[in-house]
Amino acid sequence: MLITIVTPSFNRADKLPNLYSSLCRQTKKDFIWLVIDDGSTDNSKNIIATFNHKEFPIQYIYKENGGKHTALNVAFREVTTELLFIVDSDDVITPDAIETIEKDWESVKGKNLCGISYLRGYSETEVIGDEHPVNYAIDTLINVRFNQNVTGDKAEVWKTCCLKDLQFPEYEGEKFISESILWIKLAKKYKMLFVNKIIYITEYLEGGLSDTGKPLRFRSPKCMIDGSLETMSEHFTWKWRIKETLLYIVYCKFDGRGFMEMIKCPYKSLVMLCYLPGIALYYYWKKKYQLS
Repeated sequence: MLITIVTPSFNRADKLPNLYSSLCRQTKKDFIWLVIDDGSTDNSKNIIATFNHKEFPIQYIYKENGGKHTALNVAFREVTTELLFIVDSDDVITPDAIETIEKDWESVKGKNLCGISYLRGYSETEVIGDEHPVNYAIDTLINVRFNQNVTGDKAEVWKTCCLKDLQFPEYEGEKFISESILWIKLAKKYKMLFVNKIIYITEYLEGGLSDTGKPLRFRSPKCMIDGSLETMSEHFTWKWRIKETLLYIVYCKFDGRGFMEMIKCPYKSLVMLCYLPGIALYYYWKKKYQLS
């Protein structure tokens, strides 16, 4: 097996059959499906038990609820295949997704890349956000996604060994962190292949992570501080560095940190420059979202 499809899931028993059906429709089925159940209280386990394991190997791991990033940490430790493809429980992949990944990976296998970035779509023909600037380019995720302002969620396939030494930070009581924190860490060391092909269909559900937005981030300030510090580095354009510094200040305030603690970071000058507008932004969002 070349690929493990990793699905973190929480109370998505009603959605998992749709994803399973899309996996059954794959033109190539030499993959493993690993479901990390993040403490579901519905009948997710029973639903997965009804799926035909002869179509492809299905692995199921149950853990205490801690947020998607903690489920992915489990996956990074467990996966043994060369590639790892994160597919959310409420989404599906196109019938030729696995075949496409295998073909493209074979073409770049000797180039020491950390993975491949494909497109997500609302359908097989409607792209979410922007396409990559150059099809089949080899570059870093920072240069393509951030510094060239490419918008929209993408479908990334990762080389598993590059993830083995990485883990999302975990803090008690915090259940959200942007996945980009790890992808940025990888982009500071490796390049990847960018392909303008939709292999992943996304449905943005009410109550999902994409829908709950900023308040969810403000309730996980320590995690988000770690993420902002990655994006404040010199690898990014000044536009991104200023934006993330403002967010860093906001998250620090939600975490109860004062000015002296905020400037104890590698980017003291940036924090001092952005401090007052960052504080204003904090009070604006605190009032807007009625956060204590």
